[in-house]
Amino acid sequence: MSNSELLLAGFEAWNRDDCGAWLELLDPEVDISTSGVFPDFAPSYRGHDQAAKFWRRLRAPWEEFRIEVEKIEEEGDCVAAAIRFRARGADSGVEVDMRFGCGIRIRDGVATEMVNRRTFEEAREALRRSRPATPGPEGPGPEPRHGQVRA
Repeated sequence: MSNSELLLAGFEAWNRDDCGAWLELLDPEVDISTSGVFPDFAPSYRGHDQAAKFWRRLRAPWEEFRIEVEKIEEEGDCVAAAIRFRARGADSGVEVDMRFGCGIRIRDGVATEMVNRRTFEEAREALRRSRPATPGPEGPGPEPRHGQVRA
C-alpha cells in the first residue's frame, strides 16, 4: 500500500465508522495532534487507546459524518491532504461543512504521526517541521530547523 493509499484507507474507515480498521493503520505509539478547532479536545493523543478516545470524541456528536479528500501531496515518508469535513449534529441537526488539513508520517507501513490543522498548508508544514533528523553515513544529518529538537 502506498503512503497516499494508507491515508485514503484511513479516511474510508472514518466514513464507514470502522475504528478498528483505522487503528490497524496506526503505529501502536502513534502521535495525533489536533487542529484546535473543536472545543474540549486535548492538543494531542498518543497510542492506540488515546487514538480510539480521539475517534469517539470526534464521531459522538454527529448523526451524519463524511470526510472527502480534495487534494493529496506526498513528500518522502509524509502525505498531506486537504479535506472537507461534512456532518450533521445528532441532537441539534446543525450542518457543518468545513475544510481542514491533515497529514501523516509513515514508517514500516503504518502512520506514526498524524497532524490536523486548519489548512492543508499548515498540516504540510507541521509535518516538515517535525521531521526527525536521520543519521546517515555522513553523520547525524542536517541541523534541525528553528523550533525542532533532535532526538
